[in-house]
Amino acid sequence: MKPFSLLIKPASADCNLRCQYCFYIDHLKSVENHPRMSDSILESMIAGYMKTDQNIYNFGWQGGEPIIMGLKFFKKVVELQTKYAPPNAVISNGLQTNGTLITNEVAEFFAEYKFLLGISLDGPEHLHDFYRKTIGLQ
Repeated sequence: MKPFSLLIKPASADCNLRCQYCFYIDHLKSVENHPRMSDSILESMIAGYMKTDQNIYNFGWQGGEPIIMGLKFFKKVVELQTKYAPPNAVISNGLQTNGTLITNEVAEFFAEYKFLLGISLDGPEHLHDFYRKTIGLQ
């Protein structure tokens, strides 16, 4: 089997911002469109991926805003990756975020487990602040 990576959207389109250009903006208007990945689906996905015939496992997390799932979710991710990893597996996690939910505790966790973070910025401050709106502050 040729190696492959996973791109996962655990919070679907849900996000704590309402950027003007977001292609999910229409999906964010009702709560029904904000499903969350359950622990059972997470475990099934990780276990299944770790059974594939490769030794490098790349997990990409995005959304919406993946950190909206909370630190507990990502601790569960690492726990399950460790549980199901075959011997000599190389596991990597990348996460695309708007950066607004990164606390010291979140940053320390991601650093400890070597998550690669991509933080979305929209140019200089005046442009960034013009396009990126926090819910309720539009």
